[in-house]
Amino acid sequence: MSKERRKVEWSLDLENLRVRAGQFVTEQIGEPAMLKRASLREELEGARAAQITIANPVGRTTVRALDADSPNLFQAELHTIGDYDFDVSGGGERVILLRFRGGDSAKLPAMIGKAQELYCDIGLARGLPMTLKLAGSLGKSALDLSQLLVECCRVETGLGEVSLTAPLQDAGFALDLIGGVGKTNVTLPAGASGRLKITGGVGGVCVSVARGSAVDLRGKIGLGRINLPDGLEGGASDNWRTPGFAEAADQIVIDYKGGIGSFSLEYIEVL
Repeated sequence: MSKERRKVEWSLDLENLRVRAGQFVTEQIGEPAMLKRASLREELEGARAAQITIANPVGRTTVRALDADSPNLFQAELHTIGDYDFDVSGGGERVILLRFRGGDSAKLPAMIGKAQELYCDIGLARGLPMTLKLAGSLGKSALDLSQLLVECCRVETGLGEVSLTAPLQDAGFALDLIGGVGKTNVTLPAGASGRLKITGGVGGVCVSVARGSAVDLRGKIGLGRINLPDGLEGGASDNWRTPGFAEAADQIVIDYKGGIGSFSLEYIEVL
């Protein structure tokens, strides 16, 4: 099967944004807004499951697994501008919301201008069933869920590159990803299974799977291309499968609806 090789690439020059926005802040409101640091904690004790939402982070956002012996369900280290809400409710079914608020509109240029200095580093408990939502991020986001038990993840990207590594779990993994502006990379390790629903925004999307994975791709392009590795079989219109998909124990189903930018399915080698 022939491969489409032309790609639409997008990059975001946050450093250049920093210079321009910094000039705007100086001219419009004088002194730049003050940076704030904070450490947040929610203990694991009594929790059987969790719903976690992270909304409107600015700068570098990371999500990862805590150490196996950590007493916490959730912990975060923040370096931010403006206010934020940290709300926790429920007992066994814990609900956690971390929402960043820039305050009045005059602070927005400062937040953009200092995006290189801002971060939100989040650690989550291993082994606890959870759903995760990330919405409206500005800057790079890296979600390493490989050591977590995330049953469902929804990502509504804002402005910036997003990288996500899926978890390994018996129940499979459900991802609903809505593109914003910037490149998106999704990696499924060997043995991963689940369903990915991806709606493209402005920027390329790349899904990497272990060679030998059973994949069913249903893709509709927008303004861009679909790039596929050798070995997939074309069935119905806009539908490709790896040989033996129907009989495979671990299946990956990808529904892709294109925006502006290319979609690529790539293999990663397993040593």
